[in-house]
Amino acid sequence: MLAVGLLLGPSPAVGATATATPRDQTQIARQSREEARQRAAQRVNTDERSLRHSSRDDASRIPRTTSPTVQVTPQPSREPVVGWGAALAEPAFSDRRRRLPLAPIPAPYTQALHVGERFVFDVYFAGNPAGLAEAGVVEYVADPRGEPPQGSGKFLLEGRAVTSGVISLLSSMEDQLSCWVDADSGAVITSVNILDRSGFGTAGKFKKRVTETDFEGRGHIRIVDAKDAKATKITRQVPRDTFDPLSAMAWVRSLDLDDGETVSAHVLDGKALLKVEVRGRGRAKLDPLPSVAQGLGVRPDEVYLLEGTLSRVDRYGVAHEDTRKYSFRAYVTRDERRLLLAIETDMWLGVLKLVLNRYDPPHHGAD
Repeated sequence: MLAVGLLLGPSPAVGATATATPRDQTQIARQSREEARQRAAQRVNTDERSLRHSSRDDASRIPRTTSPTVQVTPQPSREPVVGWGAALAEPAFSDRRRRLPLAPIPAPYTQALHVGERFVFDVYFAGNPAGLAEAGVVEYVADPRGEPPQGSGKFLLEGRAVTSGVISLLSSMEDQLSCWVDADSGAVITSVNILDRSGFGTAGKFKKRVTETDFEGRGHIRIVDAKDAKATKITRQVPRDTFDPLSAMAWVRSLDLDDGETVSAHVLDGKALLKVEVRGRGRAKLDPLPSVAQGLGVRPDEVYLLEGTLSRVDRYGVAHEDTRKYSFRAYVTRDERRLLLAIETDMWLGVLKLVLNRYDPPHHGAD
């Protein structure tokens, strides 16, 4: 068969196949590329459909990142929820975002402060002599920058209280206070309280306590409280109208309230914040009238009564329910001297009373 094929020559079919091979390879390559392109396009479309449709066939769609071409018209809100849903939407809980109350700042009282003025009181507890207390205006320091609004001077107030009589047999105590107040507004700048104790009533307690308070403005204070050799430093935020005990006494003395008129302020006694509310009661009878008042020419019908309460509160003005509210009564005159004739305070064991025993007028030429 091989010899027959060589004799007859090359077959036409074999020759055709040999000559058509380049064109067939090109067409096959082109067709392969086209099929690959179609498969790639089909795969992309399948991936997009799998991304836009959930595998659980819940008909959910992923939001488009592009903005819609048609703006949706806002629909009216749904009906308010009721039942348990309403209770969950507006829970009956107290608002924890507590804010300081907007308390009015007391009017300036420095017009009643005069350098050299001094009050001395006899102290009685439950009708028995208990000690001596005094307070006065010691010094005025001008501001080197000048008068307001460039600057403002300051007054130095000092006070002292000592025990005597039967109470001193149980516990002897001396309390010294000093504070600087602004000469324009009466706001406290610094305050120092030194308490010395001795006797049987101090067993197991501190003997000496020094409390230094800096009023840094806008209700921010800084306290250094030292009991014997142990000191504690704290910072607090209090209402802007907060006084110390000495400045509070000067403020009450300067009040000129008609019958029924009421004012309030805050007092920082050591580390305890107190709210004081004062109400005018008009003319009152002080019996007996102190002898020093008679010597100063005060008539019985020139005495006015101021009643007030002292309650311990937090920085938000909420009274402590576990503490007692104390009341006091102050007898004053309305002349330019603003004499403080007597103070009565209800204590847990009786009435603490301060009666004016001595009055030193201001220095000649003092502002």
